[in-house]
Amino acid sequence: MRIQGKVFAIITCVNFLSMNKSFAFWDQSHQLIAGIAEQKISEKTKTEVYRLLKIAIATPGSEELARNSSTMDTAASWADNIKGYRETENYSTCHYTDVPLTKEMIGKDINDDEAMAKLKDAVAKSNYNSVNCLKSSIKTLLTNSESDVKKAIALRMVLHIVGDIGQPLHSAELVSGDFTDAGGNNIKLDKPVNIINIDGTSSSANNMHKIWDSSLNIYFQFAYDPERTKKGIYTTEETNATKKDSISIIKNKNFKFLTNSLENSSNESLIEGWVLDSYKTAVKSVYTDIKLPTSDFSSQATITASFTKNWKSYHDDRADIIGNQIKKSGIRLYFVLNEIFDSGKIDNPYKTLVENIRNDSSIQPFGKK
Repeated sequence: MRIQGKVFAIITCVNFLSMNKSFAFWDQSHQLIAGIAEQKISEKTKTEVYRLLKIAIATPGSEELARNSSTMDTAASWADNIKGYRETENYSTCHYTDVPLTKEMIGKDINDDEAMAKLKDAVAKSNYNSVNCLKSSIKTLLTNSESDVKKAIALRMVLHIVGDIGQPLHSAELVSGDFTDAGGNNIKLDKPVNIINIDGTSSSANNMHKIWDSSLNIYFQFAYDPERTKKGIYTTEETNATKKDSISIIKNKNFKFLTNSLENSSNESLIEGWVLDSYKTAVKSVYTDIKLPTSDFSSQATITASFTKNWKSYHDDRADIIGNQIKKSGIRLYFVLNEIFDSGKIDNPYKTLVENIRNDSSIQPFGKK
């Protein structure tokens, strides 16, 4: 893990570059997850993935964006890149599923059945959430009658949403009366955290969601430029770092352990199980060691919080957690892609998951709800 060493500085002024990316792992993490999967997928899968990534997509986004994001790593950011365009209806809420938790639950072990019931209630409230959008995108790739353009869009959604599900605050929201923290977006930090970018610049993470979107800055982040991001432009330094880090992760002995763990977990047979995993991580680890208001905040739109100790302590205690979430997302992605594009020739623990989506008539290809 290429952990950078300057992450612990705290911003004391407000003149740093702000980031308008509050609803998804930032580019570095998404591209790293896809980079892990690319190292592991079969040649047959890789051939079909790259065939679809070369297809022009005029909307949403632009053909220029599609051309610039035609590798697995850069394509994993496409679902965020299109936010710079207007034609993103039905895409914006595909990045998360808001499963509620209360202040009393923070830090505690939770019952899987009770948590799954909350999750299913959250999924039922909207056709467009991370669970339904991922299932529909997989269904599109499995449906022969769907056009290559639709499959190209669906593939990019799969590359992205699998990563989003791994970010714990894409699967949880703290609620109290009328207050919802919107996955940590409405919990403002009293002292914003300084996120170090790969080019040496800094970015301000001023709420809980952003610091987890940055993967707690365990890897250097990509500097955010709205015009560059809209066009899907990434530097050679950034793409080389992604490849280097993905190879390093796969070689780590913990990667094989995690792979075996997921292969033998019953929760992995459902997309909902992936969300449940992230939700439990949020309840147990994300909201602990932060000071929330002691007074009633049930009618407030936002609240201010601080770390119980400091940012360095919070970071150190959770670096392995977010690192494992990235690894798990990469593992899930390569297994699912192999089962979609190279089914039958590879012993795949996610075969049941994909086949259930294929055979479930209630799941429609993306955009047909």
